[in-house]
This record gives sequence, C-alpha cells and structure tokens, in this order.
Amino acid sequence: MRIAPAAHAYRTDERGVAAIEFAIIGPLLVTLLLGAVTLFELYRASHIAEKATFTTADILSREDTTSTSKISTNRSIFVAMTRHPASDTTFRVTSIKRLGTKFTVCWSDAPSPLVKMIDATIPTAKMPLVADGDTILFVESTVLATPLFASVGLPAMTLANFSAIRSRSGGPIKNESVAAAPC
Repeated sequence: MRIAPAAHAYRTDERGVAAIEFAIIGPLLVTLLLGAVTLFELYRASHIAEKATFTTADILSREDTTSTSKISTNRSIFVAMTRHPASDTTFRVTSIKRLGTKFTVCWSDAPSPLVKMIDATIPTAKMPLVADGDTILFVESTVLATPLFASVGLPAMTLANFSAIRSRSGGPIKNESVAAAPC
C-alpha cells in the first residue's frame, strides 16, 4: 500500500513543467519565426525586382532610339537595383508591334542568358491592350531568389517580372544596333 502515496506524489508534482513545455514549443516557435522572416525577405526581393523592371522600362521608354550598349547599361542598372549578382539575373528588351490581330517583333535584345524573342515566342497572354499599328516596349527580367533560411523548406525560386510600356514620344523606339528591323 505504500505505492499509492508515492504514485500520488509523482502525479501531483509539477516541478519542471515549464521547461518541458518550452522544450516542446520552443523549436516550433523558432521555426515559425524563421519562416516568417524568410517569407518577408522573399516578398521584399520580389518587390525590388518588380520595381527595378518597371524603372528600367521607364528609362528606355523616354528615348526615341536605343542601342545594345544602352540596353546593357540598363541591365547594369537593373542588377544594381536588385542587389543580386549579374549571374543570378536575366534581362531582355523587345519592341513589339501589333498588326491586325497578330503581334510581331520589331527587334529584341537580350544581354544575358535569355535568347532574343521571335514572333513565335511572344507571350500574347501577357500582352496589354495595344492599338492596331502601335508598338510597345516589352521588358522582361528574372532574379534567382534563395530563401534566407533553408530550414523552413522553401527551395530557391526564380522571380519573373515584365513591363509592357509605350514610348513617351508615341512612336516606335528604334534600335540603332539592329539594321534591318521590320518595323
């Protein structure tokens, strides 16, 4: 019968309960904190890449003519704004004209691993409403974003952005580096 008082004492002893609860909950709270910080950092990187794409598109739209060197300079601006290594970014600028119900590439310049756009690769689903005969400048960029903490289970991802913008002067933007542009 002496076991009953010992069992009762063991069952009612609450010393160390807080330490055990923290040992169970602590890692979960740390993981949630790291996950929240990682998601915020990925959102921030996405927002910066989007703003950099829009900014470089706006810079290019203010010109009547451009060239491969100007586009390379704008890519350098994009890389500086995103604060990513140039090897983790891609950048392509394409002048697209609408003719009837179809789009045609006037010229394309890709000073990065991307290839130049051709008529067959125009992303028509992404195109805004464009008047017949009008041209737009289509600027595409990608940035490789790696999570701050890999322990939260997110893989490295590519953040893709684009900007379709008209020339500020209203006419097409000519590329001096492309001699035989169809537009």
